[in-house]
Amino acid sequence: MKKDKTILVFLLIALMIIGGLMLYFSFKEEVVIEKSDAVKIKEEYESLNNTKNENNQRLYPNVVLDENNVFVKSTENEIIDILNSEGYIYFGDYTDAYSRSLISLVDEVSKNNIISKINYFDISTIKDEIALDDLNEPIIKKQGSNGYYKMLEILDEWLPNYYLINEEGTKIDTLEKYIVVPTIVVVKDGEIKNLRMGTIESQKTGYDELSSDEVSKIKEELDNLFK
Repeated sequence: MKKDKTILVFLLIALMIIGGLMLYFSFKEEVVIEKSDAVKIKEEYESLNNTKNENNQRLYPNVVLDENNVFVKSTENEIIDILNSEGYIYFGDYTDAYSRSLISLVDEVSKNNIISKINYFDISTIKDEIALDDLNEPIIKKQGSNGYYKMLEILDEWLPNYYLINEEGTKIDTLEKYIVVPTIVVVKDGEIKNLRMGTIESQKTGYDELSSDEVSKIKEELDNLFK
């Protein structure tokens, strides 16, 4: 009888241990650690490293971003609020070669200037799409969002005119403005203090690797921008 009780006790202890382990691992599986925006942007950009753009078969520029980079994903309403108040904005697109060439340099220089936060926004998600019809007249194939047009309105005097090239190689003015990718905007007291578009003129395409001299020049320009 004593032996049976001992076995029963051991069985109960074993069941309690097994049950506790099952509850622990079940709870562990349900716990999802939310990734920071910095990590999401890092993974987004680095996901195209060593892969080719299907449209031109060229390798995307490799990007290496720190997990503690300065970028914070923002909504279009948040970007409009910043354009009317204060902050730093990076209009980017992880599939754009120029944006890929610049983003890690922006992260580095901003940290050197004690800037801990830059609001990141992928403008490709809301912008319109303009094309030429058979008469070489610009038409809107895809309407942009209300927020996009509001951004164009606020940034109007800083933005270039949007030109399209027809089959004969002639530039056609669409009579619209557009936000270049990448673009960095500095806003203070509700006023656009500075804006920088693209990488550097000597980089003929975003797929061309930047030379050390070009990198130094870009860093110098970014340093002046943030100061």
